[in-house]
Amino acid sequence: MSSKADEQEMLKRLQELEEENARLRNAAKLATPKTTVTESEYKGHPTLNFEGAFRPFSLGLKKLLVIREVWPEVEAFLERHGEIKSKRPES
Repeated sequence: MSSKADEQEMLKRLQELEEENARLRNAAKLATPKTTVTESEYKGHPTLNFEGAFRPFSLGLKKLLVIREVWPEVEAFLERHGEIKSKRPES
């Protein structure tokens, strides 16, 4: 009979662990790290470094100047496609 009691205790503990895991996953989704932008340099040239809930990247002065020139197109692109991404369910 002790094996039946042990099995019930293990199932109860498993359920508790699954509930705790679900709570931790929900808390992690809510605690998304904020994007940070820092100024740096690469081979003597100024850059901006971007870090957050994505792979870090940096942009130099020339690329940033191009982005500034075409910013209306960037905003239009985000208007068209930004909502599609937000409607997708998160996995």
